[in-house]
Amino acid sequence: MERKKHILIVDDVTTNLKVAAEVLQDHYQLSMAKSGAQALDFLKKVKPDLILLDIRMPGMDGYETLERIKSNMDTANIPVVFLTVDDQRESEIKGLKMGAMDFILKPFEPDVMLSRIEKILQIEDLRKNLSNSARRDTLTNIWNRKFLEDDLDKFFSIKNKGVFIIFDIDNFKMVNDTYGHMFGDSILCKFADILQEKLGPRDVAARLGGDEFVVFLKGEYSDEEINSYCDLVLNSVHNDLKDESEITYNPTVSIGISVAPENGTDFNSLYNKADKALYFVKQNGKDFYHYYKQREEHLNKRIENFNSDMDLARLDVIFKDSGASGALKVEYEGFKHIIHFVQRTIARTDQNVWLILLTLTHDDSVKISTDELELYMKEVERSIVVSLRQGDVTTRYTSFQYVTLLMNTDEESARGIAKRIITTWQDITENKYLSLQFDLKNIEPK
Repeated sequence: MERKKHILIVDDVTTNLKVAAEVLQDHYQLSMAKSGAQALDFLKKVKPDLILLDIRMPGMDGYETLERIKSNMDTANIPVVFLTVDDQRESEIKGLKMGAMDFILKPFEPDVMLSRIEKILQIEDLRKNLSNSARRDTLTNIWNRKFLEDDLDKFFSIKNKGVFIIFDIDNFKMVNDTYGHMFGDSILCKFADILQEKLGPRDVAARLGGDEFVVFLKGEYSDEEINSYCDLVLNSVHNDLKDESEITYNPTVSIGISVAPENGTDFNSLYNKADKALYFVKQNGKDFYHYYKQREEHLNKRIENFNSDMDLARLDVIFKDSGASGALKVEYEGFKHIIHFVQRTIARTDQNVWLILLTLTHDDSVKISTDELELYMKEVERSIVVSLRQGDVTTRYTSFQYVTLLMNTDEESARGIAKRIITTWQDITENKYLSLQFDLKNIEPK
């Protein structure tokens, strides 16, 4: 059964209240107030859908009451209709400028009164829907950043205890690049559902953009309670954030936490500190959570125990460790940074740098599962790494492609290296329906 709209009628004359009630009681839930002061007290406890407000009242008149209603953030958006015996245009203009939606003249004409109220409530429903849509993330349908910022401003004007938690899906760009944006969007929606399912009724979840989400837990929470919440989310991600198709994807999420009021009582302060805690997680294995206060303790401990001789010795070991032979394999994001660095470098030197794009193709009549594709791409990776020099770099570009950067070489040598990779791959693969092709591109200065 649909809820009846709630109307507050404010009039100092009992007869007027009774007449209005007779017209409206079959259609709406009604409350009454006999003065502006009574109406304001009522609004502290209950927020009606519409206020019918008499203009001429002793003490606090309708204009002053309306001004007080509009000045309060909690009541400012409640539509107000003036009840008046005054049909002077000046009074109407004054009321509309102050924010009144309409005027209804006394004595009440039932059909006119009902028609005007119904139209105003329809307009208000439309406004709420539009406002709600503007504050929702269009993909996941959870709140967006603007709503979260406003909600925190409102919350911190009254209370100051809460927990700000940033969630960042690990390696998400690679997910989009490998499996496509439709798959990536489905992961974002599923993750938003996980956050919503774990929320309490007073808490809020929002998507800030991309693969970054925030949950704000309102009130005071112990570290054990926060840890328990983060563990619940991580377990759900590991177990539930998977595609039902054959795609092999093992999702993880990194989490940064700041706490109010210790780390701030506004969106920007809490976001910046939680983001630093998130960065700590990203730099230390991902797939876990960290508090900003822990990060500060870690940094302070590191500074207190600073030992330059030990650090230099550790660096010396790194420099002397030549590692395995062959090409350097890096993540795609790191590969992009290397290419940009190389473009700037060759602008100042006379080096020749070539890029090889290796693409795995197969006979269309043969179906290959995702798990099989991963095995075959591992064979491609091994062929690349053992065929190249230590100065060369390679990365996985898509689910069926690798890209390789050849430093200080010419086109003939690049073509020979590409053929050597393919020959090596042909020696180790057992699938006769697959083939490995290459394309070359000369890297130009930036």
